[in-house]
Amino acid sequence: MLVRLLLFSSLTLSFANIPFNNKHLEELSQWFTLSGNQVKGYWVYSDNKGDHFQVVPAVNEGDFCVDDVARVVLLYSEAYELTKDETYRKLALDASKFVLAMQDSDGEFYNFAYADGTINKQGITSYKSTSWWTLRAFLGLSKLSQFTNDVQVRDGAKRAYSSIKKYPPAAGDQLALYVMGLSEYAKVENTQDVKNTLKKYADELMNYKTGQFTYLDGFFSVYQDNFLWNGWGNHYAEALVSAYEVLGDQKYLDLAKSSLKAQIPLLLGTGLIYSIDNINGYVKPYQELAYALECIAIPAQKIYSITKDETFAYLSALSASWLYGGNRLGVRMIGDNGEGYDGLEYMHVNKNSGAESTICALRVVLHSNQLPEKFQSLVTNPSIVARSGMIILEGEGFDPGISSTTILSGNYGAGAIVQVDGKAKLKRDVSDIVPGRYYVMVSGQFPKITLTISSKTSVKKDISGNGIFEIGQIDVENSISVSISNSCKFDQIILIPETVGVSFQEDGTTKSLVYNLSQKSTSLVDKQLFAAKTTKVNQEDSVDVKKVGTFAVLDISKFFNSDAFGTPLKPANFDNLSGIVGAYLPANEISEGTLQISNIPFEVKTTTLDNMRCNGQVMVLPERLNVKKIYILAASNHGDYNVTIGLDSNFYNMVINDWCKSPNGLVFDYRYISTGERQFITCGVSVYSIEVNNTVQKLTLPSEINVHIFAITMELSN
Repeated sequence: MLVRLLLFSSLTLSFANIPFNNKHLEELSQWFTLSGNQVKGYWVYSDNKGDHFQVVPAVNEGDFCVDDVARVVLLYSEAYELTKDETYRKLALDASKFVLAMQDSDGEFYNFAYADGTINKQGITSYKSTSWWTLRAFLGLSKLSQFTNDVQVRDGAKRAYSSIKKYPPAAGDQLALYVMGLSEYAKVENTQDVKNTLKKYADELMNYKTGQFTYLDGFFSVYQDNFLWNGWGNHYAEALVSAYEVLGDQKYLDLAKSSLKAQIPLLLGTGLIYSIDNINGYVKPYQELAYALECIAIPAQKIYSITKDETFAYLSALSASWLYGGNRLGVRMIGDNGEGYDGLEYMHVNKNSGAESTICALRVVLHSNQLPEKFQSLVTNPSIVARSGMIILEGEGFDPGISSTTILSGNYGAGAIVQVDGKAKLKRDVSDIVPGRYYVMVSGQFPKITLTISSKTSVKKDISGNGIFEIGQIDVENSISVSISNSCKFDQIILIPETVGVSFQEDGTTKSLVYNLSQKSTSLVDKQLFAAKTTKVNQEDSVDVKKVGTFAVLDISKFFNSDAFGTPLKPANFDNLSGIVGAYLPANEISEGTLQISNIPFEVKTTTLDNMRCNGQVMVLPERLNVKKIYILAASNHGDYNVTIGLDSNFYNMVINDWCKSPNGLVFDYRYISTGERQFITCGVSVYSIEVNNTVQKLTLPSEINVHIFAITMELSN
């Protein structure tokens, strides 16, 4: 029998200045029968349906997983530790029932289960092992064991300890989670054996701090022999702080401090980088996750609690402000009911809210409430003035001039790489980048070549191999050129400013939190050090009008700034604003020109630029027209958008639907994805209408970059 649990759903920490609201998290919960016992799981995913969230399973994996529910055990155990509110201890114990039911006799755990009581014992993300889910179960149960005499909980932690000790993790990110679990278990089983094990693996974890990249000071790697860093697995600093709290060895705390002092300013200036991958050879900046936020905001808060060094309070608070609009897009990433949104992309928010995102967001909120009140205000009312962080220039965005190049799609930065045949020189305008001194890295696949990167100054280096390479420093101004001596595959230029961080306002004063790469020092200064990006003036221009019967068909092609129609030989990019290639509509299925769509004539293009991403453009008609209705051929990428369109001084609201959500105008049975393969999913462009019955001469388009307009036609009054 399935029972939805809504008890405690509106519980909020009574002491908290920052609301800790677990309503959404508890709405993800469900009691069900597993191995003959009633247990409480939390649905893995939850889709935002506008007026409600709908829980959904992880396809081919399961409905609930130990990896998430063990996080719940940890979250509520910490909430009880900080508040002594018995409700949280009970919630932690309830969640532990599912975790314990997924433990095998040897102490290892399966990960996924279905609501019908079936355990997924074979899946690659679920098989019995000492992988992520067992490590997280060990951490959660060890934390809860400090606040209960429940024999099953304590025995579960003990058996997990024994099993992991036999097969300890070798990867750095999993090792960090193991050290966190050992640190909590040592508070329950205060034996020399446990302390020795903790010391052994905390010492080993220190070896994972990268020495491969001097420009990435403070970063750890998953592997010791090749650099891989994932924002979502970045628990290294918290693990070292936890080990320090138990063992008292200053070297753990010192390394955690130096790591966060270098790392956090770069991530504040750039965004919560998804991964830096020397194995595949690229930096992936998106999507930004609450999971990655948890890994930096919480250990910084813990270091502040230990040292009372306000630098770490600022590092923690400014990081945590990501949830409340202190991010690149200035949008909230946590809902009123504690929904942790699933990701921040280049120019849009994934407002689904599954268990992992919600738990990580709530854990950040919980620990942010341990900061002094003035820092809590920085969390919830951020005023970020400017940022300075890593800049990634994709190779396919460079102008090859007369050089022989081909763009290849695949597992590369932004989904594409440039194949260079012979000597080449590529150039790119970077007038939107703040001039100054930058550290330069390049990624790609290089036989032995000589690479010269030039701007105001230049740097030259011989490189060989696949991956990411540090090149040197240059002064950047206006443009960058890349000269390559031989054939290769060129992916990214990665620029890191000499000083990274943020400028922000606090009590009416502008301050800057800065890390200087050359001096390897972090400082807080009472002035604005970073320049805010200037907003481009909205484009305003006239449009030509062609009369077709009672319709006025607008030629809006001079405003086009995007390509939605393409073929594998001439690919386009409808949905990937951060890259050059993306998914697109099939140009081979349609002809351009004046087309009748839903009995309305539209001027449609399918070659080169064929639509405009909306950014507040203003269109002026050659004369004032008496308009009955206006028809807009449009679609959006990554969800539906509520937008406002201005007709002279009148404004109209409408919802533009996602291009793959029941299009009603130009409809296609498939689209092309970035690899050139056909994906058989119905996509297209829809017709939207506005009842006007007024004269019109000026149209003001929405300021929503993810909304595309392909054509506009006006129906004239008699």
